[in-house]
Amino acid sequence: MKLAIASGKGGTGKTTVAVNLAALLAARGHCVSLADCDVEEPNAHLFLPVEWKTRENCTLPVPKVNDTLCLGAACRRCVDACRFKALAFMGDAVLDFPDLCHGCGLCALVCPTGAMTYATRLVGEVRGGIARIRPAMGDGKNAESPAGAQPGGSMPTLRFRDGVLRIGEAMATPLIKAVKDAPLPAAPCATGRATPQPCAIDIRDCPPGVACAAINAVHDADFMLLVAEPSPFGLHDLRLAVALARHLGLPHAVALNRDGMGAGMGQPGTGQAQADPVRDWTTREGVPLLGVIPFSRAAAECGASGSLVHDAAPEVRAAYTRLADAIEGMAREKEESRRPRGRTEPAGNTTATNGAKERTCDR
Repeated sequence: MKLAIASGKGGTGKTTVAVNLAALLAARGHCVSLADCDVEEPNAHLFLPVEWKTRENCTLPVPKVNDTLCLGAACRRCVDACRFKALAFMGDAVLDFPDLCHGCGLCALVCPTGAMTYATRLVGEVRGGIARIRPAMGDGKNAESPAGAQPGGSMPTLRFRDGVLRIGEAMATPLIKAVKDAPLPAAPCATGRATPQPCAIDIRDCPPGVACAAINAVHDADFMLLVAEPSPFGLHDLRLAVALARHLGLPHAVALNRDGMGAGMGQPGTGQAQADPVRDWTTREGVPLLGVIPFSRAAAECGASGSLVHDAAPEVRAAYTRLADAIEGMAREKEESRRPRGRTEPAGNTTATNGAKERTCDR
């Protein structure tokens, strides 16, 4: 199952929810992969000790004009065809602007003389590795034991991949696609055997918002879990995220994070407790509320230290356990309904490297 964990705005705790859900499901013996698709600010690896196995440069083809073959003012087909203004005609020559190019290839398709060739532009780096799940900080009295989840008492693992966007690069979508399509490193799953096959649960930590980067990350997911915070700003952006899910026709639900964060503030001048705008709105709109994670200072301290938070306090542990149960149930239903199908990796992909490799990114 491909689970996209998204949000209408940054700062709702989306990465925290993604990392802790992945860790809990891996500790239960599921074969889990986690993709940090927030390539402009990847930080999921800060919560997991990742042993990096692969590093590949992600490049995009950009136009380069052969002035000898170019017909100049007599043609201009490439300039007129480019929707992104990456080509312009000035004087008697076609000028290219690589940073504006989306690599669609239309300019080369319409060129009658073959004057349009291609160079490459570095977009960023795709990394892959194995994350070993550390015990969460907290009392741990009733935690799901990592030691018991894998054969031989070893720590559970999940397969991890992320992307790091080049500084100054404006286009995140090619790198996000490369992260999603990157081959998974072999790691022990529930059976204890190393396998290069896809994991049963593929969790994506998606970019916040509803722009191109978020759409690219979620559009082919099986389910969207929208993380929201109980505030007017959180509700405003949750509405946008739900509208996106509905537009894409994706099943979705809400996880309310830091519930009770504003408790006790009340309505000014009324003496009444403050209403929960997110709960009220999801009820009116019929949007499922899949999980409610309470606000906890102990959890905040764990997160600030780079640790998992699902065992920070009993109420937080119970909330994450219920959320993991729901995701586990959906994954099992997906596995039962899925037709048997194989997976072949694209030719030329590497699974191990001691240096940076390179792959060409699609749009």
